[in-house]
Amino acid sequence: MTILKNNEYFLAKYLLASSLLILFSCSNTSSNKEMDISEEISFSYNLDFNDTDIIDSDSLYYELEFDMTGIKSVNMSISIDSIAYESFEISSIDSSIELLEGHIPITNQNKSIDVSFISNNEILGKEKHALPQIRDMEVITFSENDQKNTLFANNRFINNKNVIYDKFKKYDFGNTEIIILNDLDSLSDKMIVELQNFLLNNGFIVVLMNQNIKDNNNLSYSLGYPKVKAIRGASSNQFFSILDEGFLQKHSFFSKDLASESQVYRYFELTNNDKDFSKIMISTNDPLLIAKDVLGGKIFFLTTKIDPNWSNKSFDLLFNDILDSIFFQRLSYNES
Repeated sequence: MTILKNNEYFLAKYLLASSLLILFSCSNTSSNKEMDISEEISFSYNLDFNDTDIIDSDSLYYELEFDMTGIKSVNMSISIDSIAYESFEISSIDSSIELLEGHIPITNQNKSIDVSFISNNEILGKEKHALPQIRDMEVITFSENDQKNTLFANNRFINNKNVIYDKFKKYDFGNTEIIILNDLDSLSDKMIVELQNFLLNNGFIVVLMNQNIKDNNNLSYSLGYPKVKAIRGASSNQFFSILDEGFLQKHSFFSKDLASESQVYRYFELTNNDKDFSKIMISTNDPLLIAKDVLGGKIFFLTTKIDPNWSNKSFDLLFNDILDSIFFQRLSYNES
């Protein structure tokens, strides 16, 4: 999802002048009352940023959940790279947790967003949200043929090159940051070595797995491919739901709705030793997305297909969010 930050400002004041406070009524001075006061003043909040917005948008969406007690209003101030952008008052409407949302404009040069909460000249909370360096990113998508070669299109700064895979050709990945292997039947020895060198240079690889189980299983030693036991599922009459293990929610909280609507009809059942690398699960307790650190880089495996016989339309949209999350991680990778 996104980065989720929890902060709580809590202040309790007790007036202990013999535990009695004389209240003078303006409407009736003769009706003075004595009462014990133990008033709690609190302001708690969750501030979330939908980080993957920076992949294809010029603004960053945020959601603020807040709850306040004993406070009339709080000033929320937003700065971009320490330059004031917006400031406004927020107030509690009722006693339940309330939601405030908005968009913050960002450019390729922006590095951080600062948010502060102030009441009566007292700072109740401060947040500094770092942004990765936004830059053009070179991506290559390899597919078997033209029909499968529509997986991913260019967007705000992702420059994707669709390539029909040729096992006899030598490829240069010198300027490439992410390689997508879209349902490839097999890889040549030459290609395996080139991919290994790419991983050694901190490259990211996304693999949409293929039904050629035998040849793909042989890549477990060279590229960390998960070993497949069988293909499970048969038709759209039976489907499996999806459970995000936190991979998507870390940078995008919009994905939770897509995940609940997505259905998987068929998938590759893996051997047990690869379940430890799972980032997104199927309701059968089988991995849907696996992530591994291999040779200094990262490689991600999707265990179903972008195909109406394997998954529904909502899953197609969810897969775009999965890619955006991977792209965002790649942006942050060299800075971590």
